[in-house]
Amino acid sequence: MKTKPTVILLKGNGPISINNELMELITITTSHGFIGFPLKHLRAQKVVTLRDYDRFLTIEKEIITKPCCFVFSYDKLEDKDLELIKVEEFEILE
Repeated sequence: MKTKPTVILLKGNGPISINNELMELITITTSHGFIGFPLKHLRAQKVVTLRDYDRFLTIEKEIITKPCCFVFSYDKLEDKDLELIKVEEFEILE
């Protein structure tokens, strides 16, 4: 059983709250490409999770909806991880 939080990579546009820190994703995406965090709590208007790293790197060219937060994890996101993500719209891309 996993005791440490799952590490996720984030990119996109729009405001989010990750682990009780507010941030604007567009500045991070433009400057660094993406940012990694342990998943303890995530709030956003729309979240799209991806399982393919290469697609994660270019997803903003495919989905141009704003605001949108793109999430990738090397580990499969389990149900308990998904419960930590609070959003209005949620989508999982294979």
